[in-house]
Amino acid sequence: MSEEIVIKNQETRKLRVSIKTFGCQMNQYDTEVASGLLQDAGYEILPEGDSGASADIILMNTCSVREHAEDRVYSRLGILAETKKQNPDLVLGLLGCMVEEHREKLFRRFPQLDLMIGTRNLVELPALIGRVRKERRQIARIKQDGISIEYTELIKRRTEHHAWLPIMTGCNKVCTFCIVPITRGSEVSMPARDVYREAARLAGEGVRWITLLGQNVNSYNGAPAGELSSNVSFPKLLDTLCEIEGLFQISFTTSHPHDATPKLFEVIARNPKISRRFHLPLQSGSDAVLKRMKRLHTYEEYAGKIERMRGMIPDVLVTTDIIAGFSGETEESHRETMKALEDLRFDGAYIYKYSVRAGTPAAKLPDDVPLEVKERRNQELLETQKRISDENYRARLGRTVIVFAESVNARNPDELVGRTNFDKKVIFRGSRDQIGAIHRVELTELIHETFKGVALGPSR
Repeated sequence: MSEEIVIKNQETRKLRVSIKTFGCQMNQYDTEVASGLLQDAGYEILPEGDSGASADIILMNTCSVREHAEDRVYSRLGILAETKKQNPDLVLGLLGCMVEEHREKLFRRFPQLDLMIGTRNLVELPALIGRVRKERRQIARIKQDGISIEYTELIKRRTEHHAWLPIMTGCNKVCTFCIVPITRGSEVSMPARDVYREAARLAGEGVRWITLLGQNVNSYNGAPAGELSSNVSFPKLLDTLCEIEGLFQISFTTSHPHDATPKLFEVIARNPKISRRFHLPLQSGSDAVLKRMKRLHTYEEYAGKIERMRGMIPDVLVTTDIIAGFSGETEESHRETMKALEDLRFDGAYIYKYSVRAGTPAAKLPDDVPLEVKERRNQELLETQKRISDENYRARLGRTVIVFAESVNARNPDELVGRTNFDKKVIFRGSRDQIGAIHRVELTELIHETFKGVALGPSR
């Protein structure tokens, strides 16, 4: 059990923990695990949006994929240094990928930092906080091997009916810009029997929608389950999970083009439970840039996969990632990427300016695109994609779609907020007792990227 604070009237209260999450869905899952472990150990977990002003322990679950995410953590650590001067008993800790990348040198840069825990050590978090409070010294626990996934019944999920479910971690691809192989290690897949057991347990607890997670989720290659004698591929795993009674929807992220196969498309097409959103990072429309990135495909090969996917799954929504201003990117390369957006007409894209990540192979390449050029190219890509996304979404108006009801609309208690089976937010009239159910909704209006619709009744 955790320690408690004695207040002036001699009553006690639980130690309060604030956890702020930076980064991907895997980080969000790790935060839910950390919150559950700490709550079980007797700590009070403050809401995610809480400022942390009343916290006794402040934790940040960090991301190293992009420089901007790290800069936000550094800025907050600077602010918290002043907070700690006023409250020396405050415990400051970092979790996640920044810990894996920078390790103990963060203690030297930020002496106000008390605790660092790697992605493979979450289960030790309650005990390590206790040690920091008792010994009043900096403590790091950063294991090099093993898998950074904890399946636990103690997890503190944000929502009742949706759950993240990591199935693999790490990456064996060699993309030159990517820090993941350093922070999360090589690919390790959870055994198929464990994934199935966890998904079934979640469904038994009332979860109706799971999102499968992995740095390269469609390269999943899990140990056999049941009567199967060979490893389980990602398409086979999806097929098996669709058999779980009580699960209405299964989505996944993120995929690599190399492992996006016709077999995967076929499994999605014949299973209505599987999300119709497919996120497939392109990164660049230039073969020369793709080669420097070591993306393992040409633009033509990638475009062929998109064409085949759309042919097999007519209602699929395709999103992507684009990097602007990678090493050696010329104006011609940039125009090729602009043309790729026009030709492939993605429904959405995460578009970022390239920033060098220390330790990646690309760090040895010249960062030779001036910042002002990166910013201009980034803006041109963003504006182009915004127009295409708007056109694509408006083309869906009038259609009837499958919607998973997530919550009551905070602005109107007579409305529900849900997610379509292609992962777009939609607002429609409904009551609280309909949360967690699947509805048929006609899309009638688009406000920015949120749909409004009319419910036509339950789907099943």
